[in-house]
Amino acid sequence: MKYLITHFLLFTILLFGAISLFYLYGKNIWFPYYKKYSYHETTKQVIIPCSETNVTCPPCPLTHVGPLRPTVKVVEKECPDCPVCPKPEVLTSKQRLHRHLADANFIYYPKNLTLIGLKHEEILEVWTKQNGKNVHLVDYPFTAFSGILGPKFKEGDRQIPEGIYGISFLNPNSKFHLAMRINYPNAFDKKMAKKEKRTHLGGDIMIHGSNRTIGCIPIGDDKIEELYFLADRVGITNIKVILAPVDFRKISVNIKKTNKHPWLKELYAKIKKEMQSYSKE
Repeated sequence: MKYLITHFLLFTILLFGAISLFYLYGKNIWFPYYKKYSYHETTKQVIIPCSETNVTCPPCPLTHVGPLRPTVKVVEKECPDCPVCPKPEVLTSKQRLHRHLADANFIYYPKNLTLIGLKHEEILEVWTKQNGKNVHLVDYPFTAFSGILGPKFKEGDRQIPEGIYGISFLNPNSKFHLAMRINYPNAFDKKMAKKEKRTHLGGDIMIHGSNRTIGCIPIGDDKIEELYFLADRVGITNIKVILAPVDFRKISVNIKKTNKHPWLKELYAKIKKEMQSYSKE
């Protein structure tokens, strides 16, 4: 009896092992029969969204209805293939820039640029002039932000300046990929600092790549490549930079009489006036 139980257990183990091996390595033998005689009922519509083309897959009409009788031979058919979304275009920074210019009906590179940095909205708008009219080219979102709304007062306050500036030089060797230096402090900044007896106003305020900042305007490596190339073509003497706390075309800012910097009212009035002719409508 003892040997009979042992032989039975051994036979069971060997049988289980043989079945397992057949399942793992004999799939090309048993799977066609499984696929042929198995029953699948599919009624769910498969939708594959494509953001570029809005292509969706149609529902498959080839579904079984009712129970499958063993004596009925099933003829398997395949549902139509879903349209494949095209791969997104991979463009260089120069190609992306050319597309922006083409969208604004430019055949040649523009002769001037205006950059409008909106701190509250965290957007850098790029404008140029064509036939005497300001034309919007593209917007670049900030990839990081530091400080609060309000002008820069001193070195190390992590503030983005506010005012009307230019570009003093382009830096192709920036540790933030590429950089364009804003000529802060300008004459107005220095005049107000002298009036309030402030020194060490800071400097080296840049528009640059990457996604880090302590008072500059980062727009990412791919976007700074576009803007840097365009700025180089236009020439830094033909670039104006307007830095505003908010979009004064849509929002008003009231400076209280008790504010310890009453000249902010004058500064914001200048910025607002400068921005009025740059309308996207």
